[in-house]
Amino acid sequence: MKNFKKLLWVLLPVLTLGLVMSCSNDDDDEFVDQNEKNYKFTITANNVDEQDYVSFVFVGSEANNSNTIWKINGVTQDNETGISFGKNDFTGSTKTYVIESTKPLRLATAGIQCINPGANNPSFTVSYKAEVNGEVVRNDENVVVNSGSDYTHNFTY
Repeated sequence: MKNFKKLLWVLLPVLTLGLVMSCSNDDDDEFVDQNEKNYKFTITANNVDEQDYVSFVFVGSEANNSNTIWKINGVTQDNETGISFGKNDFTGSTKTYVIESTKPLRLATAGIQCINPGANNPSFTVSYKAEVNGEVVRNDENVVVNSGSDYTHNFTY
């Protein structure tokens, strides 16, 4: 059951995006969304231990259904509409990632779940910052995830 909950939080943004995309009309070729936005997310996790659970998932949709819409730390991610990070991405020398849209998007979702079961690690910290069209819409800095607690959110922008 615990693994199912973890999987649900990872898949929730993907399923949300799929539902939104499936509701589009047949006139998509003529559709020009004046509300498309540029997105930038900055995530950091420090002091992550092997037994901790860390998951950041970003999914986006572009009006022309392009599959290359993200870059990570300045590097374009070819053919990826979804980007994910796990605990192993934060146990090496890189602790911070900047995820940016390569073009304006119709929609972006961010699913975050960081759990500290507390077996070996008393705490770790995470930071999450979301910017839409250059405006900060969420900025959670140095959130302490103590033993037995979590930092879990699902955002749609």
